[in-house]
Amino acid sequence: MTLFPTFLRRCTATLAALPLAFLLLAGDQAAAWAKEVPFGKGILWRIQAKDAPAGTAPNHLFGTMHITDERVIRLPDPVRAAFDAAESATFEVVVTSDVRREFGEAMILSDGRTLETMLAPEDFTAVTEAAERCGMSLERMQRFKPWVLATIFSLPKAELARNASGNLPLDYALQAAAKLQGKPIEGLETPQEQIALFNDMPEDSQVAMLLSAVSKYDQIEVIFEQMVQQYLARDTGAIYASLQKQREAEPELMELFLRRFNDERNVTMAHRMAGRLQEGGAFIAVGALHLPGEGGLLSLLSQRGYRVERVY
Repeated sequence: MTLFPTFLRRCTATLAALPLAFLLLAGDQAAAWAKEVPFGKGILWRIQAKDAPAGTAPNHLFGTMHITDERVIRLPDPVRAAFDAAESATFEVVVTSDVRREFGEAMILSDGRTLETMLAPEDFTAVTEAAERCGMSLERMQRFKPWVLATIFSLPKAELARNASGNLPLDYALQAAAKLQGKPIEGLETPQEQIALFNDMPEDSQVAMLLSAVSKYDQIEVIFEQMVQQYLARDTGAIYASLQKQREAEPELMELFLRRFNDERNVTMAHRMAGRLQEGGAFIAVGALHLPGEGGLLSLLSQRGYRVERVY
């Protein structure tokens, strides 16, 4: 298969895939937790600055999934209306051909080592078997950093194939649409910051993330579908609760993941979107996992005095 070079050229930081490396099928306890998650129901929210002048156009915060599934790409009417009416569009990161190239270079082991030298023999065997089932050659697998393989093994074959065929994930499709509409576009993070999320992660944590993904690879189709269904039901609290439940099985890794990839970034993004929110008419799209929870964007914005209202 020639799937993976194309996929990786098109892919930047597929952050939304990483939760799948940690998710188990949610049980009754996780479902109960989901009901208690603040702002855990809804993917489109109207945000208004407390001191916004009368007549200021409303802002909208939209939770996405960074995938190509047609069910997710097809925007619900309230989301489409908010996007079309927006005066600006803001995303986690602005993706260009240069950014894709930079991410592609960051994915490759460049210090002379191979994956085999980084793993215990039994772990390397497990990763090799997962790569074979995924359609990746041993030679190609050896070139990638552990976090890259963790991402690949956290996506079903159909999602990898759609991406490699040129289908745009939801966020990137929205960026393309915003460009066509002539909206000003900006990112809440720089490409370098997103690359550092992965490359600066301790190597043992990258390996642990990879092995976690491999251990769940045979379940990935079911886990992925569950996550899509929760998203379509606008139940972001259920996704968040499932990750929290996984802390019982992988406490150190989950603590690192939720802090590094979610909580700390939420603080940064809430700060950086303030200018657009003050202007009004902003459409801001970020991964849906950033919305719910006590440390989620909606809680942070509410604490800072913004009026937060669920639209959809």
